[in-house]
Amino acid sequence: MSALARIRPKSSARGLRAFVLVVCLVILGLEGWRDWHERGHEIARISSETLNLAKSLTQHAQDTFELADALLVDVVDRVETGGVLPNAIARLDAFLVERVQPLQRIKSLTIYGPDGILLSSSLPGHRGKVNVRDLAFFQHHGTSTSGDWFLGPLIRDPLGSDWILTLSRRFNKPDGSFGGIVQASVPPRYFGNFFGRFDVGSQGSITLLHTDGTILSRYPHIERAIGTNFTNDPQLRGALASGTYEYKSQFDGMMRMGGYQRNHVFPIGVLSAVGRDEALARWNEEFVFRGVIISLLVVTIGSLGWSLAGALRRREEAEAELAILATTDGLTSLANRRMFDRQLETEWLRAAREKSPVSLLLIDVDQFKAYNDIYGHQAGDECLQTIAKTIVGAARRPGDLVARYGGEEIAVLLPGLDDAGATAVAENIRAEVEALALRHEANVPCSILTVSIGSASRVPSLDRSRIAPRDLIALADAALYRAKQDGRNRVSVAQAA
Repeated sequence: MSALARIRPKSSARGLRAFVLVVCLVILGLEGWRDWHERGHEIARISSETLNLAKSLTQHAQDTFELADALLVDVVDRVETGGVLPNAIARLDAFLVERVQPLQRIKSLTIYGPDGILLSSSLPGHRGKVNVRDLAFFQHHGTSTSGDWFLGPLIRDPLGSDWILTLSRRFNKPDGSFGGIVQASVPPRYFGNFFGRFDVGSQGSITLLHTDGTILSRYPHIERAIGTNFTNDPQLRGALASGTYEYKSQFDGMMRMGGYQRNHVFPIGVLSAVGRDEALARWNEEFVFRGVIISLLVVTIGSLGWSLAGALRRREEAEAELAILATTDGLTSLANRRMFDRQLETEWLRAAREKSPVSLLLIDVDQFKAYNDIYGHQAGDECLQTIAKTIVGAARRPGDLVARYGGEEIAVLLPGLDDAGATAVAENIRAEVEALALRHEANVPCSILTVSIGSASRVPSLDRSRIAPRDLIALADAALYRAKQDGRNRVSVAQAA
């Protein structure tokens, strides 16, 4: 019966389902890869924009300190030229007010003597009342003979209470000894207000930093952040080099990404950052939208593919069933005559190429017409079904074929078996049918159902003029006839010609 199994084709439905699954996975994979790379490009674009903004603001801060330093150079020149006598101081008071008044970037210009006591200021009312000898900028110039500028740390203004940044220069007495310092106060609030002109979103921030990590100014302003060290955050410790960063703020807990630019002249830098969620909000919305569309597309393709595969499977099953019905005997479920002829031709050609034998058994139920007359045609059908099952159980090799040849005759095709092997199978079939002990009154003398078998074996030739499949059938049929003539319930083997 294996030949009947071979006529059932492999289903294409499983392959179609696999193809649909692969297509859906490829679509999801490509879309995921595309979204991941687009997200990377979007983050790179945002980081680049924030870094460019940081570069521009760093340049503005440099311009501010360079302006303050130009004022210091001018004042130092006037002090060293005109001295600090009372008349000169009076003129310096007016000069300092005149120079600072139009400049929002500069809070005050102040002159301190060698003892740290205030001599003159653009902010009147402080002469002789303020001493800065303990402050970093005064101590620096008192110990250094250099006339270069010095940017001091963030301090509270000695002339008030606000935070200020100090830029200062030393001036000398005519004999070259330390004569005091000139100091410009730059309010960090100015930078905060200036940074507020730029749109970094509701979650963004712009921070002016000292290169040691101290926060000098910030927008939006958070008072407790001013003066703290930014690099105390484990995420940023030792990371204040120009470039892009992603970090969580220690002040408001916001995740930000941005760029930091360090100034090459003054020890300052600007960190410009935007809120990560806010900056990626548009991309996230587009990602969700694309995800929904792609998901619907994949579901649609999958559903249609699955439905088509189901329809294809049902069609293939129907076609296979029809193919089986076309090659199967309806009563016994054995192969029919058409299937037998086709399989005999196939095995004949294969055996001719391989020079191997092909054997054929023709089996006939003894006195079957009488059986039908005595027990009825329904009992006769049942008899044939029982015998068919018995024969199939005896011919169990993968290549064997059991077929209803016609009426009560059954053929068994045994590829690869010689006379001895075919005779053994035939005798086994005869014995098992006899062992059924089915009652058959007309089959004397044993009165049970028996079969007669004709067996023929030949090695086929590709030359059909010598021997052909019909010759094998004729030999088996002749052997069956002799079995009948010799008394039935026996096996007769065809003799070589």
